[in-house]
Amino acid sequence: MDLVGIGVVLIGIAFIILAIYFSKVLQQVGNILQDVDKTVGELPRQLNGILDETGNLIQNSNNTLADMNTKLENLTPLFQVVGDLGETTQGLTSSLVDVTSSVQQKGEHANKSEQNKRLGNIYGSAMLGYYFLKKRKESSTGSTHSRVAQD
Repeated sequence: MDLVGIGVVLIGIAFIILAIYFSKVLQQVGNILQDVDKTVGELPRQLNGILDETGNLIQNSNNTLADMNTKLENLTPLFQVVGDLGETTQGLTSSLVDVTSSVQQKGEHANKSEQNKRLGNIYGSAMLGYYFLKKRKESSTGSTHSRVAQD
């Protein structure tokens, strides 16, 4: 054999080695493509499940929102009443402030001895009322004790 024949044999051996290497690579690529095919085949089923759950979630959200709107419509008059009550209370408070300030201004101009006399009358009346209540309570408890002693 001459050099050309040896070269052709070496090229043939190299070609066989490359063919074996490419066949292994192509076999691995084929396995990968089979796995991708399985995944893509399962994808519609999984997406259908996800879409069903998403639809249920949206429907539940819509029902909850409708329920909240109904309850809010029922509470709106209550909020209006509370607002009106607040405005009325504010008007009453401002009226009381006006009355208090006018009484205070009148009180500043009044005589101190006259104010002390009025306070003394009020305190005296309160003490007299307290004394009568205390005596009445003592007399009612005394009559209760005498009834128990008689029984």
